[in-house]
Amino acid sequence: MVRRRTDEVELKFRRDLGLRDIVMIGLGPTIGTTIFLLVGPGRAIAGPALLLVFALNFVVTIFTAMAYAELSSAFPETGGGYLWVKMAFNQHVGFLGGWLSWFGHCIVCAFYVVSFGLFAVLFADPFLVGWSAFDKDLLSKGLSLTILAIFIGVNYRGTRTTGRSSNVVTLLLMGLVLTFVVVGFGWFAMHPESLANFSPFFVAGEYGTAVAIMMAMGLTFVVFEGYEIIAQTGEEVREPEKNIPLANWITLSIATTIFLLVGFVTIAGLPETSVCAGSPFAVACAAQEFFGAQPLIGLALVVAGVTLGSLAALNSLIFSSSRVAFAMGRDQAMPRVFGRLHSRNRTPHVAILASGLVIGLMILGLDIIEIAASADLMFLLLFTMVNAAAIVLRRTHAHVPRKYRMPLFPLIPIIGLGSKAVLAVSLYLVNPIAWIIGGAWVALGLVIHYAWTKRERIAEVAGPILEAIIPLPEEKYHVLVAVENTSDTALVEFAALVGQVEGAEVTLMHVIEVPSTLPIDAIDRLYAFEVRRNMGDLRKLVSDARVSVTARVVVSHEVAEAVLESVEKEDVNLLIVGWKGTRRRGLVLGANIDRFVQEAPCDIVVFKIAGLKPKPERILLMNAPEWHVSYATGYAILLAKKHRASITIFSAAQTEMELNQEKAYSNRLATMCQTHGVPVEEKFAKVRSIVDAVVDESRRYDLLVVGASSEWRLTQFAFGAMQDQIARRVDIPVLMVRKVRKPEESRQPAP
Repeated sequence: MVRRRTDEVELKFRRDLGLRDIVMIGLGPTIGTTIFLLVGPGRAIAGPALLLVFALNFVVTIFTAMAYAELSSAFPETGGGYLWVKMAFNQHVGFLGGWLSWFGHCIVCAFYVVSFGLFAVLFADPFLVGWSAFDKDLLSKGLSLTILAIFIGVNYRGTRTTGRSSNVVTLLLMGLVLTFVVVGFGWFAMHPESLANFSPFFVAGEYGTAVAIMMAMGLTFVVFEGYEIIAQTGEEVREPEKNIPLANWITLSIATTIFLLVGFVTIAGLPETSVCAGSPFAVACAAQEFFGAQPLIGLALVVAGVTLGSLAALNSLIFSSSRVAFAMGRDQAMPRVFGRLHSRNRTPHVAILASGLVIGLMILGLDIIEIAASADLMFLLLFTMVNAAAIVLRRTHAHVPRKYRMPLFPLIPIIGLGSKAVLAVSLYLVNPIAWIIGGAWVALGLVIHYAWTKRERIAEVAGPILEAIIPLPEEKYHVLVAVENTSDTALVEFAALVGQVEGAEVTLMHVIEVPSTLPIDAIDRLYAFEVRRNMGDLRKLVSDARVSVTARVVVSHEVAEAVLESVEKEDVNLLIVGWKGTRRRGLVLGANIDRFVQEAPCDIVVFKIAGLKPKPERILLMNAPEWHVSYATGYAILLAKKHRASITIFSAAQTEMELNQEKAYSNRLATMCQTHGVPVEEKFAKVRSIVDAVVDESRRYDLLVVGASSEWRLTQFAFGAMQDQIARRVDIPVLMVRKVRKPEESRQPAP
C-alpha cells in the first residue's frame, strides 16, 4: 500500500548555504545597529580610547574565534557553542551553555529591534507634534514588535529565503556605512582642528583608565559575536569544515576595519562637550555635522543604516537563536517539540516562535542599554565555556579530523577563557541590571532543566496514584524490522528473539522503491505478489516463535522516508535493519543506513548478517566506557543463550590510564554475562591503533558486537569514528547497537 508522509520525517537541514551566505549572516549583526548605537555610550566610558577598545576587543575575540574555527571544522553541527559544551562536559553543563546561547541571541536580537523603533520615531519626530513621550515610546515599541513579527515569518518560511534576504540587506548596509565613513573623512580633511577631539586620548573615569577600557570593551563586545551566529548554520552549509572557519576570519576582518573607521570619524566630528557625544545617537549627530547645511540627509543616512542593520540582524539572530533551541529540543535537553520541523517549510517552527516570544518580552520590558549589557554578558559567559570546551575536546576527541587546528594550544583557549571572564565581571560596573537579568535567566533555566530531566521520576511517583484512580493500559514494546531481502531469515529470527524476551509487538516491513521519475503505481504486479508471499513466510517464522507480529509491503519513492515515517507514526521502540557491508563513496555505511542511525527517534540495531553461521559459537564484544555498550551486551547475551555460545569482552586502549578505566567497565559487562549463565572471557591490550587491534582480534570469532559512542550524533559518523571503521573493515558479521535515550529512559534487553 502507499504510505503518506508525515510531519517529522527529516531531522536535518538541507545544506544549501554557501560561503557568501554565511558571511552575510555573520556580518549583518556585526556591522549593523550596534556600531551606530554603541559608539556614543562606549566613548562616554573610555573617551577617544574607544578606538583602542575596538582594537583590543578584536585581539581578545581572535582567541575565541580560533576555538570556534577549530570546533566548527571538527563538529559542524547545528547548535554551535551549546553542542560543543555539551560534548565536552555533560548534559547539565551543556544545557546551561545552550540556555545562555539561546537567551543571548534572543536578547541581542531585541536590541536591534528596539533600535529600529527608536530611530524610526526619531526620524518621524517632526511629524509627531503634540505627542507625549509616553505616546512616542508606545509607537516605538509597536513598530519594533511589528517588524519582529514580519521577520519571524521570513524565518518560518525557510533558510534559503533568509539567506537571500540577508545578502541584499547586508550589502546595502555596508554601502550606507561606507558612505558615512567617506563623507566623514571628507569633513575631517576640511577640519583638521578636529584632531583636538582625540586629546586627552585616555579618560580615567571613576575606576581608573584600565578599568574604564575594560568596561567599554565589555559594553561593545556584542558587536563581535558574528562567529557564534555563523556556527549555528553548521548543518545548512556546504563544506562546513572549510567554509565556517573561513567565514569567521572574513567577518571579523571586515567588521573590525569598519568599527575603527566609524569610531574615528564620529569622535572627530563631535567634541566631548557635545550633548550627543556620549549618547546612543552620537553617530546620527556626527552625520548631521558632516552634511553641514543639509543635516537631514545625514540623519536619514544613519536612520537608514540603523533600519537596515536591524533588518539584517533580525534575520541572522532569529535564524541562530531558533537553531540553538532546535538543537536542545532534538537532544531532549528541552521539550521535544522544540526539535520538530515544519512539514512543508522544513524549518524549526516551534523554536522560531518561542524565540520570537522571548525577544518580544525583552522589547517590552527593558531599555536599550540594559538590553545591550545583558546580551554582552550572555555571550561572554558562553564564550568562556566554549574556550573550556575546546581544551577538553582536543583531548577527549583527538581522533576527530580538524581542518583547522589552533596554534599554541592550550595557551590560546586559556587566554580566551580568562579574557572573557574578566570582561564579564567588568560589565557589573557598567550596568548591574545585566547581572540581575542574567542571574534570573540562569535560575529559570535550572528550574526548567531540573523539572524536564526529572520528569520520569515525577511520573514514577505520580503514576501509581493515577493508576489507582484511572487504570492505564500498559504500553507494549514495539519492534520494527526493515526487511530488505525477503529471502533472508537471519534478521527476522533475531527480531523474533528480541520479541520473545521483551514481550514485544513485531512489525516486518519491506519497501518497494519506485524511481522518482515514475508514478507510484508503476510496479510489476507479479513481483509485488512474490514479495508479499515471501513476507508472509517471514511473518509465519515470527508467529511460530509465539510473538505478536504484523507484516506489510510499502510502495514508495524513498525507502528511508517510508521507514522513518513508520518509526515516528507508530511509536517504535527499536528499529532493526540489515546491512550488506558495502557503501558508496561519501557515505558512512550507506545512504539509507546513515539516515536511519542519524534520524530515527528510537533505539536501533544494524546487523551485518552476511556469513553468519546458523549457530555462532564465539562472540566478540568490543568494550568501551559508553552506556550504549551495556545494551549491546544485552543483545550479545540473547544470542549467546540461544546458540550456547561464549562471549569474549575485548578492551583495547592506547594508554595505561584508559586501559584501567576499560578494565572496570569490562568487569561490569562480564558480571552481566555471568548472571545469565553465559561463558565469558575478558581480554585486554595496550595498542597503538584500537581499530587495527579489534579488526585483527575479530578474525577468530563468528560475530562482533559493537555499541555506539557519543559521536553518533555527529553527521560524519553513524555509530562513532572507530566503530564505523571497524564495521567496514571486519570480515565477520557485525551487530551494532545505538540507544537514542539516556540509560534511565530506555529499556535494556532482558535476557
